[in-house]
Amino acid sequence: MFKCDIKVVNEQLQSMRIRINTIKSLKYLGVFFAALVSVSALAQRSTDFALLDQHGTFHQLSRYGESEFVVLFVQSNGEAASRQALPLLQDLHARFNEQGVEVMMLNPVPGQSRAQTIAELAEIGVDLPVLQDSAQLVARSLQVTTTGEAFILDPESHDVLYRGPLASGIAVPATTPDTLYLEQALLALLARDELSEDELPAVEGTPIDYLYQQRFGDRQISYEEEIAPILKRRCTTCHIEDGLAPWAMVNHRMIQGWSPMIREVLITHRMPPGQIDEQEGEWEDIHHITDEELITLVHWIDTGARNTGEGDPLREQEELNEDWQLGEPDLIVDVPAIEVPATGMVDFKIRRADLNLTQDQWVQAVAYNVGDRSVLHSLLVFAVDPDITEKDEAGLVSPENTEFISLYVPPSTEEEFADDSAFLLRQDRDLSFKIRYVTGGRDTIDATRIGLYFRDTPPEFAVRNVITLNPQFSIPAGVVDQVERAQTPAFESDVWVESFAPQTHTRGKSMTISAQFPDGSVQRLINVANYNFNWQMNYKMSERLLLPAGSRLIAETVYDNSASNPQNVDPEADVKVGITTYDEIFSHFIRVLEPVSQ
Repeated sequence: MFKCDIKVVNEQLQSMRIRINTIKSLKYLGVFFAALVSVSALAQRSTDFALLDQHGTFHQLSRYGESEFVVLFVQSNGEAASRQALPLLQDLHARFNEQGVEVMMLNPVPGQSRAQTIAELAEIGVDLPVLQDSAQLVARSLQVTTTGEAFILDPESHDVLYRGPLASGIAVPATTPDTLYLEQALLALLARDELSEDELPAVEGTPIDYLYQQRFGDRQISYEEEIAPILKRRCTTCHIEDGLAPWAMVNHRMIQGWSPMIREVLITHRMPPGQIDEQEGEWEDIHHITDEELITLVHWIDTGARNTGEGDPLREQEELNEDWQLGEPDLIVDVPAIEVPATGMVDFKIRRADLNLTQDQWVQAVAYNVGDRSVLHSLLVFAVDPDITEKDEAGLVSPENTEFISLYVPPSTEEEFADDSAFLLRQDRDLSFKIRYVTGGRDTIDATRIGLYFRDTPPEFAVRNVITLNPQFSIPAGVVDQVERAQTPAFESDVWVESFAPQTHTRGKSMTISAQFPDGSVQRLINVANYNFNWQMNYKMSERLLLPAGSRLIAETVYDNSASNPQNVDPEADVKVGITTYDEIFSHFIRVLEPVSQ
């Protein structure tokens, strides 16, 4: 049992400073105090969770709040009993979906690929989501013991309403089941009747072999040697004093106090931020955490989050270097200073700055000297037509008048283009900025500066940022999954795709960007399965991809304008395209490289 140590509480409050006055921090603080009751108990209670299915689609239990119930059936590829259950589950989906019942499966068996799952379901003619629980965190939270177990979950409370067999009398080859226990439970719950108190038969399946039991057994995981290194790799670049994250990872006591929240954000995939489907493409420097790291962290938390050693590596924090990391820039541009209030939501700020260039310049890198790291969330930099003034805010970020250059997202303060490429900043251009702030519990002024680094000779490739843009659509209030599409014109010459910076506002749920080649074939390049408005990310491919002349880029974006979307600023409003947070956009930037004529 985790005891409420007043010293731990005081350290938490001191680190959060005045942030407890903000809505964001109050939410975290409330969860913290509720969680102080017990750390180990959290693993026994029902919980929210999120996973990708076999197609790379993101599913989170709480985002099915518009549904009555979620059915989850534990399966394994190639298992006879699981295969026999598939037609029954498909039938349940067909008959109960219109009554608000979502039917899915859970695969907690490591080493079974998504391709295997897709092939097996296609063979039987079943099309249901199979959640890929390769780290076994969801199975562990639900205390799954064997394949064949069926659950009925409440997506709002996360409570387990039914746990037991799908049916009795299932055999291979197929026979008619004797009793459909899961269906009987669904009918009772939909009718608001009490479930039968009759004892259910045991589920006959394959026992789940949990990796954490194999790896750790009864030994205590070392905070110093195993946990702190993971946190330093994955977390402490943002969770620093005076940083954007709501609390700082400065010592073991802080980690132990916040460990229930850490567990929750890991199992719902809220952290690390900006997670994409890693089985689509290969990437550089994306926010990522491995299954082994997840298993290690969660097992450590569930066993008390203790430090049995004498040292604390997190106390050894590196001081932030506020100097220009790439050296003195060739041109320093002041972003107009902006007052940020202590509390509330701050809408996008759109500003501009004169450049007064005397000639075209090839930009090799962009650096950011951030004024106040605790409030600056993201900053987009555009080259803009100098005739557009601040009176025309929409015009300052419109693709008709601008060229996207760079994106700042903490913790990175520099963006360097490859040695053989650069962005051509024309003499007749100024800069414009689209800036997002979060409040930090105190009034402040952000005065960020941008450094531009030029090269003396033309590069081999010119950086060009094309946009898959959908300029006109609307989303009715309450709509859960609205799909919008856009594409670029066909490229007139060969280009190389390098990176992606997808942009929507708070209703954005997921997006994919694909290449359509001249022969008509299509290749998906990126799957942002779990888009989160709180993290505007830039995803760079490990290797450039050639798109021959005649190719084009196609984007598909899913929007969720329901109350189940935790980012939605107003689920009761119909939404149109616009520049405010309350509006919506479909504006995905794709960086391509074009050969420069020497």
